[in-house]
Amino acid sequence: MEFNFNIGNVATNEVLKINNKLTVQGHEENEDLKNIMKLIIDEMGKASAVSQELKLPITSSKRLVNSDHEIYMMTEHNKPEHFAVVGFIKMGWKKLFLYDKQASRSEARVYCLLDFYIHERRQRKGYGIRLMQCMLQDVGLEAKNLAIDKPTKKLLQFMWKHFQLSKLVNQGNNFVIFEEFFHNTSEEKNNQDPSGNRAEAYKSQPMFGRHGAHKHHDSMGEIVQGEGDAAFVKFKYNHDTDFVDNQFKEVNPHPESEGAFKTDKDGYSVKRDLKFHHDSLW
Repeated sequence: MEFNFNIGNVATNEVLKINNKLTVQGHEENEDLKNIMKLIIDEMGKASAVSQELKLPITSSKRLVNSDHEIYMMTEHNKPEHFAVVGFIKMGWKKLFLYDKQASRSEARVYCLLDFYIHERRQRKGYGIRLMQCMLQDVGLEAKNLAIDKPTKKLLQFMWKHFQLSKLVNQGNNFVIFEEFFHNTSEEKNNQDPSGNRAEAYKSQPMFGRHGAHKHHDSMGEIVQGEGDAAFVKFKYNHDTDFVDNQFKEVNPHPESEGAFKTDKDGYSVKRDLKFHHDSLW
């Protein structure tokens, strides 16, 4: 999306980081730049909503100001008076109650992917993965450590293609957590963001009564198919029980191609030759 703003002195890097005060990192005192960012964020938020077929934008300058979120914005400026925004990713820390495959509850402050958009003319050219990698490097996390808010089919395909993440653990809400989120090493659990929050570790909460009872080990296959004790947790805590299940099935970009995605008896994805089973993404 092109804008007639001459901010070449600001957009010296491909990716700009914008906080909830609409300031670009390194240019906090530039008030004119704040007004420019306000217009750009509003327009890009509208474009993202259209792309995802949403009724209303979930990203706007007003929403950003009234939150603790931040935006990573990818730019392109190959002419002195030409400034184009290729896309953006909106991130934010949220305190969530999580359930692992054993239906054990834990509390975590998780870095959440809230909106992700690459302009249609720039998709399938590597911009999306560069933007994602820039964000992950900035916060010192891996893709498996993220929670994703209402991921689209295309985003799930993206996570599979670039990070081999496809096994979802139902959380009973709109957030998607990959099974690998719970596979943290001791070194990873000590990783913290600058504000002191644990980047990907999670703290188990005391369990009492039925919450403290022994939980039967359910496989991912049982969770997806609606069997076992984990299915009870899904039924009790998820008012939209098909949401995560459907998203798991949609990870297969070509469901008509038999064998592109299969699970074994424990519910794990069986790695197959996907050369002819997916399209190139961003």
